[in-house]
Amino acid sequence: MTVGKRNSLAQGSTYLSAVAGVAAEIRNLIESARSHVAASANLALVNLYWNIGRVITQDIQKDEKRAGYGDLLMERLATMLTRDFGSGYSIHNLRDMRRFHDMFEIRQTPSAELDEERKRQTVSAESCERIRIDFRKHYRLGWSHYRLLLSQGDSVRRMFYFEQVANQRWSVRELRRQIDRGLFERVALSKDSRQLVIREKQKGPVEIVRYDDVFKDPYVLDFLGLKDSYSEKDLEAAIIRNLEQFLSELGTDFCFIKRQYPMRIDDDDYFLDLLFFHRSLNCLVAIELKIGTFTAADKSQMDLYLAWLKEHEWRRGENEPVGLILCTSKRRQHVELLLRHGPHKMKVAEYLTKMPDKRILEARLRMYGNLLKEGAV
Repeated sequence: MTVGKRNSLAQGSTYLSAVAGVAAEIRNLIESARSHVAASANLALVNLYWNIGRVITQDIQKDEKRAGYGDLLMERLATMLTRDFGSGYSIHNLRDMRRFHDMFEIRQTPSAELDEERKRQTVSAESCERIRIDFRKHYRLGWSHYRLLLSQGDSVRRMFYFEQVANQRWSVRELRRQIDRGLFERVALSKDSRQLVIREKQKGPVEIVRYDDVFKDPYVLDFLGLKDSYSEKDLEAAIIRNLEQFLSELGTDFCFIKRQYPMRIDDDDYFLDLLFFHRSLNCLVAIELKIGTFTAADKSQMDLYLAWLKEHEWRRGENEPVGLILCTSKRRQHVELLLRHGPHKMKVAEYLTKMPDKRILEARLRMYGNLLKEGAV
């Protein structure tokens, strides 16, 4: 190879290297710009929906003495806006936008903040505990995040998940998973926030649906309205009366099949308290309700029920049935020893018919948030 050819090849290699460097820099600029555009569009949409909710709320409040005006306004707005701008402005979505304005407050420009302050006296009672949105801090939250937060009826619960999704940078999918797993309830009722933080960090985001991740512990059944003294039959009847709320507390993908599901074994009749099907797990879920502390007899009874379901109701293509024993209390070593080597998959979880005092609850939530911020674990 001549000297000229070697120089030409070396020069070509230098050019390619330079081009690759420039291309890499431009690629970073393009990706950064795309992210910025997506984030800006996302914030613009959140701001738009909040302001639509503001306009609707203010107009309804001006004519609140006219019976049925609010419903009529929403219906006609939905018809007009859907015709002009598409299905994103259905009556259901407009109601979400109004609730968004009532439950959240977007930080405005100084002059707009003064106007908003004057209007606060006329907003609904629910908005007394509105959550403040600052786009400088909360720019990662999109409309899908806020719609999930709107589904959290209690203001303390809503604030907890808002702070977590902002600080932990959860995706919508992760927020939904944490809500379904009852993170709020577990934090509020945990006596050791430090150990809970450690366990949560060890778990991390889970993409594969596992039966152990589907079930919560504890379950809060305060909506049942049970008095201090009640039987297992009372508990079951209250759940059936409030089935929609019970399904919401269980989490997503649970489908109710039957209460007091009959099983004939030899000459004995048995009745499973509640039978469900879980779509993501693709299996039957047997639920037994217990008043008192979990015992070995409870585990044996569930093993019998699961064995019968596997023998008689397990269909081709489904996973094996799993069990959930709901009790008022449990002892850790009993649960670990009895469930560790059993023939069937099952979970033991506690349930509460009343939430703790609000001050205790808020103190535990603050402690959990401080531990995460301080990186103490």
